[in-house]
Amino acid sequence: MKTLANFAATLSEAKRSQKITAKELAQRTGLSSLAVRQILSGTRAPRITNAMALAQELGLELVFVPTVVADGIERPLKKRGRTVVTDIERMLGVRPDGIGG
Repeated sequence: MKTLANFAATLSEAKRSQKITAKELAQRTGLSSLAVRQILSGTRAPRITNAMALAQELGLELVFVPTVVADGIERPLKKRGRTVVTDIERMLGVRPDGIGG
C-alpha cells in the first residue's frame, strides 16, 4: 500500500467481505462512526493506533516493510501478468493484476 487511497480500499474490502457496517466497526474499535467512514473513504488519514485497531478488527495486520521488499512483491506480478496469487500475496492483499487490494 503506497497511498491513503490504497489503505482505505483494503480496509473497505475487508469490511465488505465480513459484511459488517461502519457503525459496527466503530463500536468494535471505539472510534466514532464518522471517523470510520472518513478513514474507509480515504478522506481522513488515521492515527497509527486507529489504523492498527481497524486492521486488527478486520483480521488484518498492519506491517511495515522496506520499500524494496514491497516493490519486489508488486513488480513480478505486473511483469508476468499472472493469475495465481500465493498465500503470502493474498495475506498482503496483492491481487493477480499487481494492485494491492
